[in-house]
Amino acid sequence: MIMDAGVAVLSKLVATGTCVVVDGILKVPPEGTKQRIELRVEKVVDIGEVDPAKYPIPKTKLTLEFLRDHLHLRSRTNTIEVIAQIRNALAFATHSFFQEHQFLYVHTPIITTSDCEGAGEMFQVTTLISEAENMEKDLIKNPPPSEADMEAAKQLVSERGLAVKQLKDAKASKADTGASVVELNKAKEILLKLDERSKLKPGIPQKDDKIDYTQDFSPVKLF
Repeated sequence: MIMDAGVAVLSKLVATGTCVVVDGILKVPPEGTKQRIELRVEKVVDIGEVDPAKYPIPKTKLTLEFLRDHLHLRSRTNTIEVIAQIRNALAFATHSFFQEHQFLYVHTPIITTSDCEGAGEMFQVTTLISEAENMEKDLIKNPPPSEADMEAAKQLVSERGLAVKQLKDAKASKADTGASVVELNKAKEILLKLDERSKLKPGIPQKDDKIDYTQDFSPVKLF
C-alpha cells in the first residue's frame, strides 16, 4: 500500500492489527518488486485503531497453544494462513479429481454424539419415536392382557402341571404323559407371551425417569 503523507497520519496506520478502509487505485508494481499488486491510497475512509500494548498477536513467533486462546485473531498469523491455503488446495484437488471422473458431490447428514449448543433439542437421530408411535397403535388395536387374562393363563398352567403329575404318579403310558407335557409347555408359552405383552407401555421407553437409549439402534444419544 502506497500513501502520500498528506492523505492521513501514518502513525495511526502502522500498528499491528489496525484495520483500515481506503479508496485508491490498484496497479501492477514495477518489475523487480516482491509484491504482485500495489494499492495507491487516495483517501482513508475509516481507521480501526489498535493499542499495540494490548493487542494479543504481536509480530513475534507464537505457539499454537497460545493461538488457541485467541481463535478470532489467529487467522491473521502466517502459520494459520499457510494451513488454510494448504487445506484449500487439498480440498480443491480432491473435488476436481472426483468431478473429472463423473462423481457427484452430495451433502449427507453427519451423525455425531456431540450436542452443539443445545441443537439436540431440535435435531436428534433416533428410532424410538417411530417405534413408540407404532407401539401405541398396536396397543390400541390389540390391548395388553388384563389381570383376569393373566390369572386365567396361570390357572391353565397350574392345571396342566397337575395333569402331568397325576399321569406320572399313575405311571401312565409315555404317549399319554408326553401329550400332557406338550400341553403344559404350550400353556407356559402362552403365559410367557401374555406376561411380556402386559409390560408394554405406550411412549418412549424410559429407565430411571430418563429415555432408555439402550433400546435404540445406537446405545448413545445421537444428533
